[in-house]
Amino acid sequence: MVTQIWKGRGKNKMTWILCGVAFLVVATIIFFYIPYSKTKNDFQKDVRSYKERTVSTSEVFSEQDIALLPEPVQAHFRACGYIGTPKMTSMTAYMSSVPLRESNDKPPMIIDYTLFLFADEPVRLAYIKTSMFGIPFEGYDSTQNGVGFMKGVIGKIFTLFNQTGPEMDKGQLITYLGECFLIPSSILNGYITWEPIDAVHAKATIAYQGISASGVFTFGDDGFLKSFQTEERGRTGADGTIDYPKWSGVYENFTEKNGVFYPENAKAVYHEDAGDLIYFDARNINITFEN
Repeated sequence: MVTQIWKGRGKNKMTWILCGVAFLVVATIIFFYIPYSKTKNDFQKDVRSYKERTVSTSEVFSEQDIALLPEPVQAHFRACGYIGTPKMTSMTAYMSSVPLRESNDKPPMIIDYTLFLFADEPVRLAYIKTSMFGIPFEGYDSTQNGVGFMKGVIGKIFTLFNQTGPEMDKGQLITYLGECFLIPSSILNGYITWEPIDAVHAKATIAYQGISASGVFTFGDDGFLKSFQTEERGRTGADGTIDYPKWSGVYENFTEKNGVFYPENAKAVYHEDAGDLIYFDARNINITFEN
C-alpha cells in the first residue's frame, strides 16, 4: 500500500513537472510572437523623437545650392532630378529578405532592415529583424549626437552584444557619410565638405562632435552614384580586435519614383585579402522622404 501511494505521488509529481514545462514552452512561444519588443520600441521611440524635433521646410533644391560642389556631385543631383524638388528632412528605407553574411563560406542570415536618416544633423537609426533557430533576433545600430552603438538581442530580452566606444562612434558616422546620397539635403548642411578629384570621383569628409572621417565617391558617366569607399571604418572581431579593411557601399539600378531617381539595390562590401565579402546585399529598396 505504501509503495502504491508513493508511486501515485511520484506520478502526480511528474505530471506537474511536465505541465510546468509545457506551460513554460507555450508561454515562451507566445512571448516570442507577440508584437511588443523593447528593442523595436527603443528604435521607434528614437525615430519619433527626431521627427518631432525636425522642422519642416518648403525649400527646393536649386542650381545655386550645388554650385560649389564638385562636378560629379552636381551631375548626380541633376541626373536624379532633384533640382526644383523639395528638400527632404528625413528618409526611410525598407529592405526585406536581405542576405547578411559573416563570411563567404557560411550561409547568410536573411533579415528585414529598416533605415532612417535625418538631414539636419547626422542621425542614423537602423533596425534589423530576423530569427536564429526559430528564436527572434533583433539588431539596433545608430549614430546620435556623435555617439554610435550596435546592439544585438535574441529572444527579445537577451543581449548578445552591445558595441560602443570611439571606433563605433567613427564607424557609424562614416556609414552615414557613405549613405548621404540617400538623403541629398544632408550634403548641403555644412558638416560634409568636398574635394574634387576628377570627372567621376570626389572626396568627402564628415566632421561632427569632434569626430571626422573621409572617403571617396565614384560616379558613372550617366551621373549616377556608383560607390563609396573608405579605409577608415573599423571592424571589430569576436575577440575584440579591430582591423581596417577597405569598405565600400555600392549602389545600383537607379529607378524613378515620384519624379526623382534613387538606387533600388545596395551592397556593403569588405575588400579582404582573400577576396571581396559582400556581407549586405539589399534588393528592391523602398525609399520614402519627408519634407
